[in-house]
Amino acid sequence: MFGFFKRKNKDNGASKEQAVRTEVSSQGSIEDQYKSLLNNHRSNLSEISLVAQKYIDKDNYTDKNEWLDALAICDIALQENKVDNTIKELYRQIYTRNWNKYVSMEYNDTDYKYWFNLNKDINDRFIKIGHTRGYCEQADLYGSARRGYRNLEKKIEYLKEGVKAEDPASLGDYGYGLYLGLPEYGKENKEEGRKLVERSIELGYESAEILLLYIDFYDTDLDQSILLQRINEYIEKTESENRKPYHLLADFYLRKENDLDKAVEVMKKGIAVGGHYCEYLLGMNYLNGRIENADKNQGIKLLESAYSYHTVYAANFLGQYYNFGNDENTSIEKAILWHEKAALYCYPESSFELACIYLYNENLKDIQKGLAYLDQAIEDGSPRGLAERAYLILETEILSTNIDEAKQLLEKAMDMGNEYAPYRLGLGYQNAEFVAEPDYKKALELFELGAERNHLYSIELAGNYYRVGVGGEDEVAAEKAVKYLTRAIEMGSDYARIELAFCYETGFGVEQDFQKAFDLYREAAANNYSYANTKMAVYYEDGILGEANTAEAFNNYMIAAAAGIPDAMYHLGRYYKYAVGVPENPEEALKLFNQAAEANSAPGLTELAISYEQEYGGLEFDATKILHYMSRAAEMGYTYAQYKLGSYYYYGLVETDLNKAIEWYTKAYEQGYPYAALMLGEYYLYNVGGGETEYDKAFAYFKFAEEQNVISEGLGVCYEYGLGVEENETEAFKYYTLAANDNYTAAKYRLGLCYRYGRGTTENLTDAYRWLSDAAQNGNYNAQYETAMMLLNGEGVSMDQQQAIQMLTKIAEEDHDYAQFELGNCYLTGKGVAEDEVQAMYWYQKAADNGNEQAQKLTGKRERRKR
Repeated sequence: MFGFFKRKNKDNGASKEQAVRTEVSSQGSIEDQYKSLLNNHRSNLSEISLVAQKYIDKDNYTDKNEWLDALAICDIALQENKVDNTIKELYRQIYTRNWNKYVSMEYNDTDYKYWFNLNKDINDRFIKIGHTRGYCEQADLYGSARRGYRNLEKKIEYLKEGVKAEDPASLGDYGYGLYLGLPEYGKENKEEGRKLVERSIELGYESAEILLLYIDFYDTDLDQSILLQRINEYIEKTESENRKPYHLLADFYLRKENDLDKAVEVMKKGIAVGGHYCEYLLGMNYLNGRIENADKNQGIKLLESAYSYHTVYAANFLGQYYNFGNDENTSIEKAILWHEKAALYCYPESSFELACIYLYNENLKDIQKGLAYLDQAIEDGSPRGLAERAYLILETEILSTNIDEAKQLLEKAMDMGNEYAPYRLGLGYQNAEFVAEPDYKKALELFELGAERNHLYSIELAGNYYRVGVGGEDEVAAEKAVKYLTRAIEMGSDYARIELAFCYETGFGVEQDFQKAFDLYREAAANNYSYANTKMAVYYEDGILGEANTAEAFNNYMIAAAAGIPDAMYHLGRYYKYAVGVPENPEEALKLFNQAAEANSAPGLTELAISYEQEYGGLEFDATKILHYMSRAAEMGYTYAQYKLGSYYYYGLVETDLNKAIEWYTKAYEQGYPYAALMLGEYYLYNVGGGETEYDKAFAYFKFAEEQNVISEGLGVCYEYGLGVEENETEAFKYYTLAANDNYTAAKYRLGLCYRYGRGTTENLTDAYRWLSDAAQNGNYNAQYETAMMLLNGEGVSMDQQQAIQMLTKIAEEDHDYAQFELGNCYLTGKGVAEDEVQAMYWYQKAADNGNEQAQKLTGKRERRKR
């Protein structure tokens, strides 16, 4: 109803007028006036029936003194045992159409107390003489009274007694409440409730038929044409013009046919004959913007009049309007005044709004007052109050954190139909606030419940959950994702536009369409949803819809960065570091990386760590900072950072810690990062951690990477030597070839060996030399040895013994025992060098010291191989 209102933190400096509750007249207290009226009628007992009939015929108590006088007539008749049908009719009449409440609305506390107790006493006395209508009137008195007098238990107690006594009014009112399942009536019982209302009709309760019409109007799917016919027939047959339910006809045109013009016409007709609910409807529509060029002051007057006849929600609406209307009438003081009026009559939403004003309005903040109003709202049955108290416990420092209490409050609010509660409970299960581990299935269940209640954030998250697979990965889940996201977009959600764009990018639940995805990003960006600019930038940079346009990409990253999107800051830094469409600017790049890191951008933190690692832009290498920044990014779940952090621990950036290395590699692998799988494969293939070998694990990790087209020599090694899989040199050769073509140096070395020795392929010394020399140039130790031997012997390449000796000497000096042994042979035989037995023996001894068995036989040494 108040969707057009938007909360403001402060008022617009409106006037400080404060209404003052007035007396009915200037004749003193109500008690004094009433006693005077009693005395007058006591002196003229013979005329009370005549006066009573005149009031009945007039049927109008706009003059509040006349209502009080009519009550005094009933009182005297009870005292003097003169209650006849005329008096009973008068008694019925003065309690219809809210006349009794109209009289008391502006009473001060003293007068109201007297008025309440007087009515209670008279109702009880009518009950005692057997007039069962008193049960219903007493119930209504307790149910509609001010705070401090309202007693819903008493209300139900009197209604039940009336039902037992077959009082028509009690049957109708109790049946209606039971049908709707109103809180004080206990569990909803539509069948029994309707039966009671129908029985009330049979017994002649004047309002029973309209109660049944309300039921069919608001709670059934009755055909609209039939419903309209019934409403018109009821209006037609109601003899008294001021009792015709024009408000129901107006509501029909508003709710069922969305015909505002017809509704307004009927409202005005209802107002003309004293229909105060029509005043409320028309006043509300004057103020909520539905009627163009509406006279707002007239709308205010209509609502004030409706309130004076105990239409309490009119006061609540005025409170909302003065607080959130954002027009010339906005006044926080008037908002408080009208909410206080509604709260006085236990209207929970006004108590809730008063709580929000005193809790959150910076100019009026009074925490204790706010909490008192919040407790009042909860006492009056406000589910929003329960949810708000949970919010204060979970999200603020106003109340102490108590997870169990907050959960119970939210569950109670949810059971009462609150739309926010299932959403916040869903977040609790998502974020493991209420349980040890996140429970995404439970969260989705709660988000869907919130979505049923039209809670926008719930609709958004339900769509997101189905998109990412929490609700399944079949067509039904995809359809639900699109359905929820489309619905949220219709409610103005830019978050949902982004999510639906993801669906179009992947073809999830819709046909893949990058243009539609881009259009959704553009719509969100037009609404200042700056994350969308980062997605548009990707389209421009990668040329997804045509030619790449780095200038437009840069502009969109600029917009997003200016709006505080951390990853956009990172991307701008990337542009400056790698000169993407702009000149390289290390100073600007590092500034942006630092800003992104301060804003907790995982890629920003990662790039900052790498910049320290590379000593980029004049930075000094700082292992502590590198580890710090990369750790932060890894802990945020950024896959590449987890992989890099694993490598830091694996290779000992600060310290070698294989357990931590494997932990972080595993985290990256679990997010599908293939290079982390390669490292895990190597760890188990080469048994880096020692202990029992686990080649099955190595093979499984290599296959996982291979499925994502990432292949190192590891998979080939498994096939070549039968580690974790059946030996198959042909498969080994295949995977060495694939990995070598992807520039893996170790794979080039092993592929060269396959060609040299004919493993899994035909021997081909030319190809062998090509791959071995390529690996050698990239620093592979063993490939350098193999290349040197092929040059020495002219295998697959022209003989070049001088180059061969140079290569053998280089790696021999690095303690390659095979190179040392072969170098000894060259010096012994004069191959490529002058014969020199001393040098030959020197290299043989070096090789023997490094565990070369052939050299040990020559020198007589038997030492453990070092290589």
